[in-house]
Amino acid sequence: MPPPVDVFVPPDMDNGCATQPCSIVPQCGCASTDACDIDFSDSMGTACRVINTPGQITSTCDAASKCDRGFVCLGGGNSICKKYCSADAECGSPRGQCVLDITSGGQPIPGIPAACSSNCDPVATGTTFCPTNFKCNIFVANHLGQNKNIVDCSPAGPGKQGANCKSNGMGVDTLCAPNFSCTTVDGGTTFNCRHFCNKTNNTGCPGGTTCISFNPVFAIKGTEFGVCN
Repeated sequence: MPPPVDVFVPPDMDNGCATQPCSIVPQCGCASTDACDIDFSDSMGTACRVINTPGQITSTCDAASKCDRGFVCLGGGNSICKKYCSADAECGSPRGQCVLDITSGGQPIPGIPAACSSNCDPVATGTTFCPTNFKCNIFVANHLGQNKNIVDCSPAGPGKQGANCKSNGMGVDTLCAPNFSCTTVDGGTTFNCRHFCNKTNNTGCPGGTTCISFNPVFAIKGTEFGVCN
C-alpha cells in the first residue's frame, strides 16, 4: 500500500475524463500542477493530489505528494516513485514490465492501473534507473494472480564478493553492494555477497569465478541471470 497523501485538491468535475473524478492513465481531470492518484481516504477510486516534489523513477518518497504526475509512491519503508502504466512498452525495454499491482489489504485496488518494475540491469555498472544508495535486484512479483520475474531497485550496502551477509540466521541482501546478491550455495549454512552475472552468455564474473544459476532458474525476456561463485 502506498504512503498517505499530504493534501487532496478538488478535481474539475466537467473534465471529460473517461474515469471520474479523474484519470491516472492517461492523466486527466486535475489541474496541471496536481496529479490524479489513488483516493487514499478510502483506497477506492481516484482523487487529485498536490505535487510537492516531482519525483520520478530515481526518487525516493515518504508521501504520495513527493511523486510527479503519473507516478505512485511504493515500497513500504524504502519507497520509490514508480510510473503508472497500462502496458510493458511504457516501462522501458528490455526489462521493464507493467506488473506492480497497487493493493489494499493484499488485493489489487479496483480501477487503479499497475505500475512499472524497473528497466535496470543487475550486471551493469552504476544505478541509472535507481535512486542513490539503491541497487538493481531480482524479484518475483505477483501480478493479477500470476508470478512474474522482474528486476527492481532495493537498498544497497557495502558487501562485495564473498562478504558475509548472514544475520540472525538469515541472508540479508541490504548488506550487499550494487551488482551483488546475498546468496547461499550450501542450503543456508552460510550467506555471502556474490556478483550478479549474465548466465545466458556467461559474462559478468571476475577471474577465478564462474557464473552459476539460481534455483529455480531466474530469467527475464530471454536473459538468464545468475551469480559468480
